[in-house]
Amino acid sequence: MLIRSSFDDTHAKILDCGKKHFLKNGFEKASLRDICKDAGVTTGAFYRHFNDKNELFEAIVSPVANKIIDNFFKYEKISINGIRTKQNEKVAEVHVDGTIETAMFLFDNKEIYALLINGSFGSSYANFLEKLTEMEDNTRIKMQESYSEEDDSQEHISNKGFHIINHSHFLALTEAVLHSENKEELIDNAKLVSRFFSGGWKTVRGY
Repeated sequence: MLIRSSFDDTHAKILDCGKKHFLKNGFEKASLRDICKDAGVTTGAFYRHFNDKNELFEAIVSPVANKIIDNFFKYEKISINGIRTKQNEKVAEVHVDGTIETAMFLFDNKEIYALLINGSFGSSYANFLEKLTEMEDNTRIKMQESYSEEDDSQEHISNKGFHIINHSHFLALTEAVLHSENKEELIDNAKLVSRFFSGGWKTVRGY
Protein backbone atom coordinates (compact mmCIF):
# COMPACT_ATOMS: atom_id res chain seq x y z
CA MET A 1 0.00 0.00 0.00
CA LEU A 2 1.37 3.39 -1.03
CA ILE A 3 1.51 5.85 1.86
CA ARG A 4 1.30 9.52 0.95
CA SER A 5 3.50 11.93 2.87
CA SER A 6 2.51 15.40 3.97
CA PHE A 7 4.89 16.68 1.27
CA ASP A 8 2.94 14.75 -1.38
CA ASP A 9 -0.36 16.04 -0.05
CA THR A 10 0.88 19.62 -0.09
CA HIS A 11 2.30 19.16 -3.59
CA ALA A 12 -1.03 17.87 -4.87
CA LYS A 13 -2.89 20.73 -3.18
CA ILE A 14 -0.66 23.33 -4.82
CA LEU A 15 -1.20 21.69 -8.21
CA ASP A 16 -4.97 21.66 -7.73
CA CYS A 17 -5.11 25.27 -6.60
CA GLY A 18 -2.71 26.35 -9.32
CA LYS A 19 -4.90 24.74 -11.96
CA LYS A 20 -7.98 26.46 -10.57
CA HIS A 21 -6.38 29.91 -10.58
CA PHE A 22 -4.77 29.46 -14.00
CA LEU A 23 -8.12 28.41 -15.48
CA LYS A 24 -9.83 31.41 -13.92
CA ASN A 25 -7.23 34.10 -14.61
CA GLY A 26 -4.72 32.70 -17.08
CA PHE A 27 -1.03 32.29 -16.32
CA GLU A 28 -0.04 35.95 -16.50
CA LYS A 29 -2.76 37.29 -14.20
CA ALA A 30 -2.81 34.40 -11.75
CA SER A 31 -1.34 35.50 -8.42
CA LEU A 32 1.20 33.22 -6.78
CA ARG A 33 0.23 34.72 -3.44
CA ASP A 34 -3.43 33.81 -4.03
CA ILE A 35 -2.50 30.29 -5.12
CA CYS A 36 -0.48 29.81 -1.94
CA LYS A 37 -3.28 31.23 0.20
CA ASP A 38 -5.83 28.94 -1.41
CA ALA A 39 -3.52 25.94 -0.95
CA GLY A 40 -2.91 26.85 2.69
CA VAL A 41 0.85 27.22 2.32
CA THR A 42 3.32 30.06 2.69
CA THR A 43 5.32 31.26 -0.31
CA GLY A 44 8.38 29.80 1.40
CA ALA A 45 6.70 26.39 1.49
CA PHE A 46 5.69 26.79 -2.15
CA TYR A 47 9.35 27.18 -3.18
CA ARG A 48 10.14 23.80 -1.64
CA HIS A 49 7.91 22.32 -4.37
CA PHE A 50 8.37 24.61 -7.38
CA ASN A 51 11.00 27.15 -8.37
CA ASP A 52 8.44 29.65 -9.64
CA LYS A 53 4.95 30.09 -11.06
CA ASN A 54 6.07 28.96 -14.51
CA GLU A 55 7.36 25.65 -13.17
CA LEU A 56 4.00 25.09 -11.48
CA PHE A 57 2.24 25.81 -14.77
CA GLU A 58 4.57 23.43 -16.61
CA ALA A 59 3.83 20.66 -14.10
CA ILE A 60 0.11 21.09 -14.75
CA VAL A 61 0.12 21.26 -18.56
CA SER A 62 3.21 19.31 -19.65
CA PRO A 63 1.72 15.77 -19.44
CA VAL A 64 -1.01 16.76 -21.89
CA ALA A 65 1.31 18.86 -24.07
CA ASN A 66 3.84 16.02 -24.33
CA LYS A 67 1.14 13.51 -25.26
CA ILE A 68 -0.10 15.82 -28.04
CA ILE A 69 3.44 16.07 -29.44
CA ASP A 70 4.02 12.30 -29.13
CA ASN A 71 0.79 11.65 -31.00
CA PHE A 72 1.83 14.09 -33.70
CA PHE A 73 5.16 12.35 -34.34
CA LYS A 74 3.46 8.95 -34.46
CA TYR A 75 1.21 10.04 -37.32
CA GLU A 76 3.95 12.07 -39.00
CA LYS A 77 6.05 8.92 -39.44
CA ILE A 78 3.12 7.02 -40.96
CA SER A 79 2.22 9.90 -43.30
CA ILE A 80 5.73 10.41 -44.67
CA ASN A 81 6.13 6.67 -45.20
CA GLY A 82 2.81 6.66 -47.06
CA ILE A 83 4.04 9.35 -49.44
CA ARG A 84 7.38 7.63 -50.03
CA THR A 85 5.60 4.36 -50.88
CA LYS A 86 3.00 6.17 -53.03
CA GLN A 87 0.07 5.18 -50.80
CA ASN A 88 -1.78 8.48 -51.12
CA GLU A 89 -5.11 7.08 -49.95
CA LYS A 90 -3.41 5.76 -46.84
CA VAL A 91 -2.11 9.25 -46.09
CA ALA A 92 -5.67 10.60 -46.27
CA GLU A 93 -6.90 7.85 -43.94
CA VAL A 94 -4.09 8.55 -41.50
CA HIS A 95 -5.03 12.23 -41.50
CA VAL A 96 -8.61 11.38 -40.51
CA ASP A 97 -7.56 8.81 -37.90
CA GLY A 98 -4.95 11.13 -36.41
CA THR A 99 -7.37 14.04 -36.26
CA ILE A 100 -10.04 11.99 -34.46
CA GLU A 101 -7.60 10.38 -32.01
CA THR A 102 -6.06 13.76 -31.18
CA ALA A 103 -9.48 15.39 -30.84
CA MET A 104 -10.66 12.67 -28.45
CA PHE A 105 -7.58 13.08 -26.28
CA LEU A 106 -7.96 16.86 -26.23
CA PHE A 107 -11.64 16.55 -25.36
CA ASP A 108 -10.78 14.29 -22.41
CA ASN A 109 -8.30 16.96 -21.28
CA LYS A 110 -10.29 19.99 -22.36
CA GLU A 111 -9.42 22.19 -19.38
CA ILE A 112 -5.68 21.68 -19.79
CA TYR A 113 -5.89 22.18 -23.54
CA ALA A 114 -7.83 25.41 -22.99
CA LEU A 115 -5.03 26.52 -20.68
CA LEU A 116 -2.42 25.74 -23.31
CA ILE A 117 -4.28 27.64 -26.01
CA ASN A 118 -5.97 30.49 -24.15
CA GLY A 119 -4.34 30.78 -20.73
CA SER A 120 -0.62 30.31 -21.29
CA PHE A 121 0.44 33.87 -22.23
CA GLY A 122 3.58 34.79 -20.34
CA SER A 123 4.55 31.18 -19.66
CA SER A 124 6.99 28.88 -21.42
CA TYR A 125 3.98 27.40 -23.26
CA ALA A 126 2.76 30.74 -24.60
CA ASN A 127 3.31 29.75 -28.23
CA PHE A 128 2.14 26.15 -28.03
CA LEU A 129 -0.31 26.36 -30.93
CA GLU A 130 2.35 28.05 -33.05
CA LYS A 131 4.77 25.25 -32.15
CA LEU A 132 2.26 22.63 -33.29
CA THR A 133 1.72 24.55 -36.52
CA GLU A 134 5.45 24.74 -37.21
CA MET A 135 5.77 21.00 -36.59
CA GLU A 136 3.00 20.36 -39.12
CA ASP A 137 4.67 22.81 -41.52
CA ASN A 138 7.87 20.76 -41.38
CA THR A 139 5.97 17.53 -41.97
CA ARG A 140 4.11 18.91 -44.98
CA ILE A 141 7.34 20.29 -46.43
CA LYS A 142 9.00 16.86 -46.06
CA MET A 143 5.98 15.22 -47.73
CA GLN A 144 6.10 17.71 -50.60
CA GLU A 145 9.83 17.14 -51.10
CA SER A 146 9.39 13.35 -51.08
CA TYR A 147 6.49 13.51 -53.51
CA SER A 148 8.23 15.96 -55.86
CA GLU A 149 11.19 13.61 -56.26
CA GLU A 150 8.89 11.32 -58.26
CA ASP A 151 6.19 13.68 -59.57
CA ASP A 152 6.61 17.41 -60.21
CA SER A 153 3.15 17.86 -61.73
CA GLN A 154 1.50 18.88 -58.45
CA GLU A 155 1.20 22.48 -57.32
CA HIS A 156 4.16 23.66 -55.27
CA ILE A 157 3.19 25.27 -51.96
CA SER A 158 5.42 27.83 -50.28
CA ASN A 159 6.44 27.53 -46.63
CA LYS A 160 4.18 30.46 -45.80
CA GLY A 161 1.33 28.80 -47.64
CA PHE A 162 1.77 25.65 -45.58
CA HIS A 163 1.78 27.71 -42.41
CA ILE A 164 -1.48 29.49 -43.25
CA ILE A 165 -3.30 26.25 -44.02
CA ASN A 166 -1.88 24.32 -41.07
CA HIS A 167 -2.66 27.09 -38.60
CA SER A 168 -6.21 27.19 -39.91
CA HIS A 169 -6.48 23.43 -39.42
CA PHE A 170 -5.38 23.59 -35.79
CA LEU A 171 -7.74 26.48 -35.11
CA ALA A 172 -10.65 24.52 -36.62
CA LEU A 173 -9.78 21.43 -34.57
CA THR A 174 -9.50 23.54 -31.44
CA GLU A 175 -12.97 24.97 -32.06
CA ALA A 176 -14.31 21.42 -32.45
CA VAL A 177 -12.73 20.33 -29.17
CA LEU A 178 -13.69 23.32 -27.07
CA HIS A 179 -17.26 23.70 -28.34
CA SER A 180 -18.46 20.12 -28.80
CA GLU A 181 -20.81 19.16 -25.96
CA ASN A 182 -20.16 15.41 -26.04
CA LYS A 183 -17.92 12.85 -27.74
CA GLU A 184 -20.49 11.93 -30.36
CA GLU A 185 -20.69 15.55 -31.49
CA LEU A 186 -16.91 15.86 -31.25
CA ILE A 187 -16.33 12.90 -33.58
CA ASP A 188 -18.74 14.35 -36.13
CA ASN A 189 -17.03 17.74 -35.96
CA ALA A 190 -13.52 16.25 -36.07
CA LYS A 191 -14.44 14.17 -39.11
CA LEU A 192 -15.85 17.27 -40.79
CA VAL A 193 -12.66 19.24 -40.13
CA SER A 194 -10.51 16.36 -41.32
CA ARG A 195 -12.50 15.76 -44.52
CA PHE A 196 -12.47 19.46 -45.31
CA PHE A 197 -8.70 19.83 -45.03
CA SER A 198 -7.93 16.41 -46.52
CA GLY A 199 -10.04 17.34 -49.54
CA GLY A 200 -8.14 20.57 -49.91
CA TRP A 201 -4.76 18.85 -49.70
CA LYS A 202 -5.83 16.29 -52.26
CA THR A 203 -6.91 19.06 -54.63
CA VAL A 204 -3.67 21.04 -54.44
CA ARG A 205 -1.14 18.30 -53.74
CA GLY A 206 -2.76 14.99 -54.68
CA TYR A 207 -2.63 13.44 -51.18
